[in-house]
Order: sequence, then structure tokens, then C-alpha cells
Amino acid sequence: MSFVSEAAAIIFNQRFTQKLGKLEIDIVNQRGLSEKTTLSSNTIEGGFNTDNAKDEPTEITLTCTISAFSLKNSVISRISSLAKGKIPNRLKEAHDELYRIKNDREPVTLVMKYREYENMFMTLLDMPSEAGDGEVFRFTATFQQINIAESQLVIIDDSQ
Repeated sequence: MSFVSEAAAIIFNQRFTQKLGKLEIDIVNQRGLSEKTTLSSNTIEGGFNTDNAKDEPTEITLTCTISAFSLKNSVISRISSLAKGKIPNRLKEAHDELYRIKNDREPVTLVMKYREYENMFMTLLDMPSEAGDGEVFRFTATFQQINIAESQLVIIDDSQ
């Protein structure tokens, strides 16, 4: 999001935030979205129908940047955190939250610019660092959507 659109969003109280679970992302540098449908390799008798196509789980790869400083992490929020005896470290919090998402093995919701993706499971976490990174934290994470099915037991009264 550009500085102008970020400022306008704050002024009009409509700030858009991209999230991985609870983790707010400052910049999504790159987003790869894979939506795949697999066709049956079996011979199709009498024409094509939708039973011959199966949607594969959605896969999303994100390369993101989190800054130690952001508009939401303003001086006022830092002062209030210090007053409560907490020393805020946004980069460590982001690092810890990513490990929590990976290690808890629970699906999260990805809130992206155009859509929310529910039941996303982290399959890869890469956190490279360079000497010149300074006050930013970069990472790449890949998520795969879990297809959740529900079943219901129905008892049929056969006395009729």
C-alpha cells in the first residue's frame, strides 16, 4: 500500500491490513497463488461431466516484510506499552508468531487484499537474514488449504 493510500485509509478509518492469522503484515512483496484442477486420466464414457475434475487445495506462497516501525506501531502505542512495563519488539513478536503458527499445526486464516483464505496450513517457513536488514524482518511462507468435510449420521426408521 502506498504512503498516500495508507494515509487516506487512516484518515477515513478504513485501513486495510493483510494478516497471517493474528500477525499483521506491513508489505507483501510477492504473492503466488496456485489454484489447480486435476482431470481424471480414466477413459470418459459418453462425454465429460464434473465428476471427472477434482479441485486441488489452494496453495499460497507469500514473501513478506515486517518493519519494526509502522503506523499502527506508533510512538503513542510504544509509550503505552512502556508504561505497562512491556518493551515492544515487533520483529521478535512476528518471528515468534510465525513459529507458533508452524509448530501449533493449526490452520489459520490469510487475509489478503482481495480475499480471505480460511483453513490454511503452513507447509514451509523460510526466514533469511542479511547484514543490511536493519529494522525489518523478511520471510517467505507457503500455505496449503485444508479441505474440511463434515458428515452426519442419519437414522432411518424402517418400520414404515
